[in-house]
Amino acid sequence: MWKTLIRAAPIVAIFFLWGLGTGSQQLARPLFAFSFGVPIFLVTLIESSNALARIISAPTTGFLSDKFGRKPLVVGGILLRGVTTFIEFYAASYLAFLVLEFIGGIGVAMWATSSQILIADVAGERNRGRMVALRSVSSRAGMAIGPVIGGFLATLFSIRAAILFNGITKIFVLVITVFLIRETRPQANKANRVRAPGEVGSLHYKLFLTRTFIAVAIATVAFSMMAEGVYKALMPLYAQEDLSLSASDIGKLMGIGGLLAIATSLPNGFLMDRIGRKISLIPGLILLGLASYLLGTSTSFQALILVAIVYGIAESMTRDSTQVFAIDMAPEDKRGTFLGIWFLLTHAGGFIVPLAIGFVAELYGFQIAFLSVAVLLWISGGLVIIMAKEVRRMMASTAEEETNFSQD
Repeated sequence: MWKTLIRAAPIVAIFFLWGLGTGSQQLARPLFAFSFGVPIFLVTLIESSNALARIISAPTTGFLSDKFGRKPLVVGGILLRGVTTFIEFYAASYLAFLVLEFIGGIGVAMWATSSQILIADVAGERNRGRMVALRSVSSRAGMAIGPVIGGFLATLFSIRAAILFNGITKIFVLVITVFLIRETRPQANKANRVRAPGEVGSLHYKLFLTRTFIAVAIATVAFSMMAEGVYKALMPLYAQEDLSLSASDIGKLMGIGGLLAIATSLPNGFLMDRIGRKISLIPGLILLGLASYLLGTSTSFQALILVAIVYGIAESMTRDSTQVFAIDMAPEDKRGTFLGIWFLLTHAGGFIVPLAIGFVAELYGFQIAFLSVAVLLWISGGLVIIMAKEVRRMMASTAEEETNFSQD
């Protein structure tokens, strides 16, 4: 056990440090963009630009990680995000910040995709939920503390200091990755094989048309509505503009949500491994919808604390279970390519959704936007109930389909 923990320590450390900087950046991003005097819609455009960067780079990162390994892509992502963050400290206009966030978003996508593949490489089927939960705990611990530090720095100095802090954390992530993280890519199967029509490597396009894949993909997009569109982009603006809360207060709220996500993550991982993925995903989507609804009715800092509590619990359950579902469906020898395509499809929703929510908030107000997201989350939960199969039954069904494909 101790040997396993020691081997996992560098991975835990890089996710914690990445989360620490990202948490500070998440607090600073909408407030810094809004400080240039732009409309709310353009603030949400920053979030959508990050999703567009992920759409562009995620499938390429997945393919290259299968070809050249996980570690080079992880290092490249760290460098790109770190450099752009340091330059953002000097940004003098909204346009400059938007461009830098887009370029940095490519680095984030490289990091997120390749590091997720790295976790998938070292996680077995029986402990997959717990491995993802361990990663999530370390990342969320950083993201819980990050907004608090970012809010303190913004209050003491300026919002630019919160951005600079993100860049500094990337230096430590880079050092640990270069010297302490080993390559995890499985050895490629060099045996020649006749591929079935429609396959990409050992992937068959029909894998992306299964009811389970479609339901979980929709749930992931619905999750991004709340996480990217509402909680990260609109909630800080709503708290600042309508409720007159300070950056420090907003940072505390985001920190509370992060702490609850940490407390939920490991028990949720055990639950997924013992009972199944749906037992976590369905309640998570329902609670996320409740958090969005409550956000629209909140009129005080105390009311927003309840929103942060519900969101923190639900965010952990939903994010982890959709990621474990994706890993379950990924073929071992083409895991990077599959997860790259998975991120492409789900980030496509993340690009459109923040813009749509920002547009609704601009025209009809924050409350209507929050209520709309709540309804969409509840609908996606219903689709998972009806369409998605539990992992063990799903994997058996997929194996049977692949046998049928090879016989056609």
